[in-house]
Amino acid sequence: MTDEVTALDQDQDSDYDGAWKEALRRFLLEFLAKYFPLVYVAIDWTYEPEWCDKELSQVIGQAGKRNRQVDVLAKVRLQSGQEQWILVHLEIQSSYDEAFASRISRYNAGIYWICQRRVLTLAVLADLRRGWAPDEDLFRVGPFEYRLKFPVCKLIDRLDSDWRDDTSLPVLVARAQIEALRTAGDPEGRYRAKRNLVLGLYELGYNGDQIRDIFGLLDWMMHLRVDLERQLTREIVDFEEARKMPYITSVERFAEARGEARGRTSVVLSLLAEVCGTLPQDDEDRVYGLPAAALEKLAKALLRFQSLDDLHDWLDRHAASDA
Repeated sequence: MTDEVTALDQDQDSDYDGAWKEALRRFLLEFLAKYFPLVYVAIDWTYEPEWCDKELSQVIGQAGKRNRQVDVLAKVRLQSGQEQWILVHLEIQSSYDEAFASRISRYNAGIYWICQRRVLTLAVLADLRRGWAPDEDLFRVGPFEYRLKFPVCKLIDRLDSDWRDDTSLPVLVARAQIEALRTAGDPEGRYRAKRNLVLGLYELGYNGDQIRDIFGLLDWMMHLRVDLERQLTREIVDFEEARKMPYITSVERFAEARGEARGRTSVVLSLLAEVCGTLPQDDEDRVYGLPAAALEKLAKALLRFQSLDDLHDWLDRHAASDA
């Protein structure tokens, strides 16, 4: 194997966290409808969900090192008119975690303790262990009992059963996640899986905007080695030209723009680390979630930062101005 190919192998690592956070924030309604239908019907979707990034950061940041997980906290309005907080917790790992249920319970209690708000916790398991789906934290000693039961959506089990022929956006994202985990360390297998998913979009009846949305999430979640990415790009261009279906218009420009955006964020994070020290994962997630205009403002503002508190203040002010 050449040094070039060895180096290219390193490019297969995927940003699962970023892809899932983008998907959940943009398509929360669709994901809850598919993953947790009983919760979906209880929500009044005429009111836009509000994202509670600051509150979530306060709680999750105290939990220490995290194990490939994604958390989003949203404020919604129920059909009853009551305001309700929802924590969607998504676990991405390939091994058994004995402490999973107690960790879910700790986050749930932490939000109540710090924010004084009851939170409805939903767990999505995106691991490869079939049948493992803990849905309860139970502690009992004598007459004392503490119990937290939470709904769980186990992606691999659903894909093997009632989602087998489902082609909705939330299921396609779930399928991409599972295929990405299955093909970790297998560049050619990852290429074949991604190719089948992407080219299959054109046969599913989606319009151009929908295909671009789904392609963006799949592309983010299933990174390929650079040479294989170029190969897939050529195939998509040829495929669209042959069918006169320019839905993913100029994939090269799309990929270039995405690469530039990630590159700018990486530069800002590096500068922040020099000024504020090592950033907690939740702070990095908040920076990655900033739109281009806000990222540019942060790049200018960080020159005046002296500590991590200055970054937190800036992010909080930005979140408040967008509310």
